[in-house]
Amino acid sequence: MTQHPRREIVVASPRQAAGRRYPAVEDLYSASSYGETLLRSLMRAQLGLSLSVLAPAAALVALYPLLVVLLPTLATATMGPVPLSLVILGGGLYPPLVALAFWYVRRSHRVERRFAEILAKDNEESA
Repeated sequence: MTQHPRREIVVASPRQAAGRRYPAVEDLYSASSYGETLLRSLMRAQLGLSLSVLAPAAALVALYPLLVVLLPTLATATMGPVPLSLVILGGGLYPPLVALAFWYVRRSHRVERRFAEILAKDNEESA
């Protein structure tokens, strides 16, 4: 009979964010006008991004009721056993909204990453 090696329990150390450095709160909320300018620029970028997603999303959502008003047969038409309204919503409305959501998340991460890079660069220059 062969002897098996003794089992050991391996516990990994808690994961840390790889290379991420979050800006210090005092950098942002300092009494200087520079901190206020940085915050205003971040909020302006986030507002612009939100509006650039909200406009096409609102247009997509408003398009279906407009189509039903202009073409009343769409409300009662069927495509096989499935109502055409479900096909329009499922195939024509939701996929573009999901694509807009993915695009928004990617862009917002990019805005935040750029903001953190600016703060990191400023912290390196001041040190």
